Amino acid sequence: MKLALLQTFLWCFFSVVVNVSFVLYRRLTYRLVGKVQVLMELWKSKVVLVHLLLLICIMRIFYQSGPLSQLEPQKTLLDMGVPPAADRLVVFLLEGLRADTLFSDNCSGAVYIRDIILRQGLVGISKTSVPTLTRSAEVALFAGFNPMPSILPTSNFDTIFNRTLAFDKGAFLRFSHLSDLRRRLTKRACLEKLWYANKLVMLVNLAEVGGASPLDIGFQMKLHNTQRNIRDAYELIEATFNDSKTAYLYTSAHGLTYFGSHGGGSDEEREAPFLLWGAGVKHVTENITSDFVLNNGVGMQLHKLDQIQLAPLMSALIGLPPPVNNLAILPQGYMKVSREYARKSVHLNALQLLTQAKAIIRLHERGVFHKWLPKDKDLDLQQIAYYQNQMDHLLDMGWRSKALETSTLAIKVALKSLKFYHNYYHIPLVVTTVLALLGWQFYQLVKLSQNVMAPHYMRRGYLTWCTIFLASLGLLLGEMVFLQWAPFMTVICLVVPFGVWCMTLAALPQNGGWIFEPLKHLRWIVGPAAVMIASIYCNCPLSLAYILCVGFYNRRGWLHPSPKFLAWLALVLLLGGFLWSQKGMQILMTTNYRVVLQAISMLVVIVRPCVLNENHKWKVWVINGGILFVAAIGIFLKEMGKPVPLYLFAANWAYLIYAFASVPCSSRTTPQSRLELIRFNLLTLHVLLSDSYVSLFAQGLIIEYQMGLEVHEKFKEADEDVKILTSSKHLQMCYRFAVSILLYFYASLFGTGHWVGGFTYLANSARLFLPDSSSGLVPLLVLIHLLIPSIVIMASVVALSSFGRQQIRTIFSSLMLICNAVVLFFVVFVPHNAYWPMAHPSVVHALLAQLTVILILACESIVTIFFRRLNMNRCSDWRQEADEFESSYPPITTTAV
Repeated sequence: MKLALLQTFLWCFFSVVVNVSFVLYRRLTYRLVGKVQVLMELWKSKVVLVHLLLLICIMRIFYQSGPLSQLEPQKTLLDMGVPPAADRLVVFLLEGLRADTLFSDNCSGAVYIRDIILRQGLVGISKTSVPTLTRSAEVALFAGFNPMPSILPTSNFDTIFNRTLAFDKGAFLRFSHLSDLRRRLTKRACLEKLWYANKLVMLVNLAEVGGASPLDIGFQMKLHNTQRNIRDAYELIEATFNDSKTAYLYTSAHGLTYFGSHGGGSDEEREAPFLLWGAGVKHVTENITSDFVLNNGVGMQLHKLDQIQLAPLMSALIGLPPPVNNLAILPQGYMKVSREYARKSVHLNALQLLTQAKAIIRLHERGVFHKWLPKDKDLDLQQIAYYQNQMDHLLDMGWRSKALETSTLAIKVALKSLKFYHNYYHIPLVVTTVLALLGWQFYQLVKLSQNVMAPHYMRRGYLTWCTIFLASLGLLLGEMVFLQWAPFMTVICLVVPFGVWCMTLAALPQNGGWIFEPLKHLRWIVGPAAVMIASIYCNCPLSLAYILCVGFYNRRGWLHPSPKFLAWLALVLLLGGFLWSQKGMQILMTTNYRVVLQAISMLVVIVRPCVLNENHKWKVWVINGGILFVAAIGIFLKEMGKPVPLYLFAANWAYLIYAFASVPCSSRTTPQSRLELIRFNLLTLHVLLSDSYVSLFAQGLIIEYQMGLEVHEKFKEADEDVKILTSSKHLQMCYRFAVSILLYFYASLFGTGHWVGGFTYLANSARLFLPDSSSGLVPLLVLIHLLIPSIVIMASVVALSSFGRQQIRTIFSSLMLICNAVVLFFVVFVPHNAYWPMAHPSVVHALLAQLTVILILACESIVTIFFRRLNMNRCSDWRQEADEFESSYPPITTTAV
């Protein structure tokens, strides 16, 4: 009885707790959802969610999964009976030294260590992977594989440093400056510990060299000083240990373009030099790629290898096995060691790759359906065991040549098997990604057609046989792939198209046509998408499209040209010509032009509001003028090579916050006046984040946009204000807005040097905000710098066009249709199974086209915050609104009209 009462009490108590928790959870959820809806409209959150899922699908197609876990390292060479070739390894890693910078002009980039290389070292070029970032290069150099790009840093993989610390009395030291290395080696207490270390690896990360163009005198001076300090550090290490048991590697994480950027896949960014000398390094090899001759007639051999191959090579030099996640082949003939040493090094490389193959095959065979699924025919668990036993047997029998051949064959077979299983779901992922893109395209076509035809319609909804069957099929497929122990993100990507098509089928109307004027949709989608694709590979189509479209927009001005029209036309031709020949403007990044152009940019920021008769309060003038003066001091100190005081950095950060926060808090009550404040503040901030001509181009583009509207307003026809929008005209205007926004978005990015053949990382944007160009806040500053011109353009659309304000959702539907067509082209036609660095440019282009919608949507959301609490004179019915497309919408931007 007591037990029954206790059970009843516990059940009632549990029921009360559950119900109270549920009520609190529901109320909290409603409040959070309400706040989210206030900050972002529901359709925007849906767009962001779908595009992020599509972005994950695209990245999943091309990037392999992360490193395998719980792998056991191999034996060391000392355990196998051979002493290591070197007891110490010193790596000098630079931030942005490109190969031609080092080897040109009589090998001027290594003038202080050139004599050492000529006596005992070897030189070459290591091909880096993409994106060319410092973090990715460090993983490739010291872990032996190319990582998947990630926002959050990951460290759950094995490296040379881990292998060193796992060795008996092993030590690893990392320095950010050569002065730190010199200070550590001069301390007696620290030196004694290093003396007794059986294995020592020292990494000197020289990040201060990056952040400027290789043509800049400042960059060349930094490089010159760094070379001298490396020579001093080498002599100090040799004098300290004095046993000729130290190996040295001098290399770069990646190269830099002449614009001072990195992150793309160009040869300048991917070709990093390496200089290897010291203990165990062979001076003359048979694996040379080419020769180059110095001015004194002395020839040097030039070697080429992948950057990940340096990981097993460095491991072999100090007698350690390769890192457990290494995917590189040990380059043979680079070490000055015995044949037995070389064979056992290759043997360890083979065993390490076979261990990875064994782990991934076992993971595959844990799946429920593995017996009915395809598998690698060249390698299985029995063959792996045979290779391992065979290599050990041949070494024990003394058949060294046969053992080397077996190890080499095992390496090739293991790499082939790893590639097979890493790309196991490649074809299904391509198919599902294409289906998801098509479903999203069809959804946008349906929504756009409904918005321009009938404001009220009945949707089919989700409770139909088609949507229920499709959702069930997606859940079944996801469960089957999950039971096969596929990665979780792969399961999500395979299920995404089912969710997208369910949403599309639910949005279909119960009666009437689905798509309004499909041929017109096709014309507006294909034409701009083709221009975008062509512009990605060459700047000429974008330049021509820009000149022709804005010229067609103000076509009436050609009949009666006025001084303002001629000035606007000259500016258009100047900007278009710059877009055409941007890659040839490398000379503008030299010191002679860079500082002058930066000063002109600052002057234009102050003069532009005066010339255009903008009305600003005296406080705005004082704050903007004062921060430009502070920036001029900071730039002067940077150019003189002196440290910038912290209070100058603090002042720039304070202005960054003020530039955005002061706009929505402003007392200005009209859209035009608030637009003037947005332009003044953000263009001033853009100058602080820019270098050389970059801000000057952005200001010129925005001035051209404003002048183009004023010129057209003067020459518009008298009867244009009384036109009534039809459904067909409304659809055409939506596409014109969308294409116009895309044109100016890409023109600003290409003109400011961000997307030239790939996403470029302008580290010099942070020179007035951060003392170190490799800080984690640099990406944030680069993103702000990238978006400022687009924010100003979007603000102009909202402030000057009532149609643009009211129909922003349909405009974004048109914009997404164009961008997704570009993504679909790259997903379908890119050779996915090709060597990764060769396929990378197309992958980047697909990712950038996918990100375009999110970035422009972010700009529009910021603009919405800027214009809050203003009466924007919205109309309730667009059919009753006068047609403003010739007086206030952005310039026509397609030749298809």
